[in-house]
Amino acid sequence: MPENPLPPPARLAVPLSDGAALSVLHHPAGTSPNPVVVTVTPYRKEAAQNADLVGAVLAAGYDVVVADVRGFGGSTGPYHGVLSDRESRDTVELLEWLADQDFCDGRTAMVGGSYCGVNQLFAAVRKPRGLRCIAPWIAPADTYRDMWKRGGIPSHTAWGARTFLNAQRADTRREGLRHFYHGLVEEEFDTDLFERVDFAALDVPALFIGGWQDYFLRGTVRGFRQAAGPKRLLVGNWSHEPVLGPELRAELTAWLDFWLRDAGNPPRQNARLAVFGTDEWVSREGWPDPRWIRWEPVVEPTPVEPAASLLAVPPGPPTAVHPIVDLATESGMRLWGEDVTFDLPVTEPTTLLGGIGLTAVLSVRGCADVDLHARISVVRDGEVLQVTEGRLRASHRAVDAERSEPGAPWHPHDRAEPLPQDEPVVLDVEVYPVHLRLAPGDVLRLGVTVVRADESDGPATAVLLPGTVVLLPGSR
Repeated sequence: MPENPLPPPARLAVPLSDGAALSVLHHPAGTSPNPVVVTVTPYRKEAAQNADLVGAVLAAGYDVVVADVRGFGGSTGPYHGVLSDRESRDTVELLEWLADQDFCDGRTAMVGGSYCGVNQLFAAVRKPRGLRCIAPWIAPADTYRDMWKRGGIPSHTAWGARTFLNAQRADTRREGLRHFYHGLVEEEFDTDLFERVDFAALDVPALFIGGWQDYFLRGTVRGFRQAAGPKRLLVGNWSHEPVLGPELRAELTAWLDFWLRDAGNPPRQNARLAVFGTDEWVSREGWPDPRWIRWEPVVEPTPVEPAASLLAVPPGPPTAVHPIVDLATESGMRLWGEDVTFDLPVTEPTTLLGGIGLTAVLSVRGCADVDLHARISVVRDGEVLQVTEGRLRASHRAVDAERSEPGAPWHPHDRAEPLPQDEPVVLDVEVYPVHLRLAPGDVLRLGVTVVRADESDGPATAVLLPGTVVLLPGSR
């Protein structure tokens, strides 16, 4: 038994405009009326994983409400698919219902990680009455590029089976699996099945929290950079593990106190970033504008043998793999090996802070499409430290120049362009951001893997060509 068990919550049913009801647990902080902090989840409101967050918010003096998404747990109503428009409207109705209750002083906030982070963003752009701030962490922002089709490649695919097969309601299981596997995962291009947060409409104060090895880091950084309202960014040495450590707990409490109780002062610098693999934190004003360092790693044509599938690729260096976060979702970093590597010796102290851009020049023979996986590692004292990665399906290589910037190409993912045979093609790959301190003697390593993505199983070859460039984000 825990030393300080949470007091028993009240179980409430919140009516919705279509006749359904959300099942919620209300954890009172002991005073009334009070601001109410809300999490909406498809993983069951009673789950043990909620206890850490509930305990932290209660300790800060706020009521907490945890709600089941419609069609899950005790919540009723037909399920409309992952992060549907109906689900976002449900969240708005929940927030406005709570703002009118006797135990609430009219002020609400939303918190939570991963799915419970992105649904905050979709609800907040609708401007619910009473919502004062949000705190999404380790959360995606674009369901195509961040979640189900990273680089145009199916990603995070085990999530659907794990989530919907554990849904309490038979109708949700059937509809959820159908929508996920015969809709999202099956769809090749970025269609209206996928959602993107309209950050230009996000004027609710937002605390974005990410991890340097989280596979949703791209969405966290883009959200912070593009959000229209007051905002703050915290990025730590975390993967996709929504655990409230001391740094995160302190940031969350200060954020809620400022926006819900007008307590404290706004920070002068709104980005707080850990240095990868260390206990050092750096505060700065906004996301950096890097001093780009150009690295041309390929000095002569280098064969890269196309693997039959990612399952045929050897495991990567011995970096810790989280069995649930990485293996069960099939989307974490660290899960694949490298066919070829290129090393850049570090000769002077260097700080890298920002996104990395890879422009790979590739020629193939014998297949119409490949997936390119790229990893950046640091070799230090004989140990390989995997840092970040990027990926792209070659047939999705088209780039929208107007929406792109150095290190961050924007792929529309609206069509397929088969690979020409024995002709160089350019693949612009977005590699997730880093914050590295490099010392003389360190070696920066680019690892590349090529995996077949066509319908043939005949012999195939691939060659990585000179002209391949890595843009490294030197810190100003």
